[in-house]
Amino acid sequence: MICLPYLHVVSALIYLGGMIFIAGLLIPSARRLLEAQKILQALGQVVRLVHPVLLASLGLLIMTGAAMLTDLKGALGNRYFTQLFATLGPKLFVVFILALLNSYQFFGLGLPLVRSMAEGVEGSVTLPPERMAAMLTLMGRLQACAWTAVALGGAAGALGLAMRHGW
Repeated sequence: MICLPYLHVVSALIYLGGMIFIAGLLIPSARRLLEAQKILQALGQVVRLVHPVLLASLGLLIMTGAAMLTDLKGALGNRYFTQLFATLGPKLFVVFILALLNSYQFFGLGLPLVRSMAEGVEGSVTLPPERMAAMLTLMGRLQACAWTAVALGGAAGALGLAMRHGW
């Protein structure tokens, strides 16, 4: 299909842009708030909206990449492994690590932040100081995961370009 490469690139841009937004804009901006409770509330509200979009774009990236690879495999026939696997193998490895990292980021870090935000918003309930400290630590891990995802996504993109040009 002619639209698959374009859909793949648009998904990559949405995904990488979202990760840069979380790591480079959202978390540093949230840290400027003086109250920890407000930091978690602001971060939780945005993460609740952004993470599903990023998860969908990552899924679309994997699906469109697999579809394009299937077409390429059919076109190359017996030359498929000898011609592409030196680049394809590392790319598949990077994408696998990226999927694992995002599972941790979305479900291991993002979900507890969103849940803590919901607990803190109900009425005038405030989180205990030790729980607040744990949530702020999660926020730092979320930022580190997002930057790591940007680096891995860039590596996957570079390997994809190398495959496209036959390197």
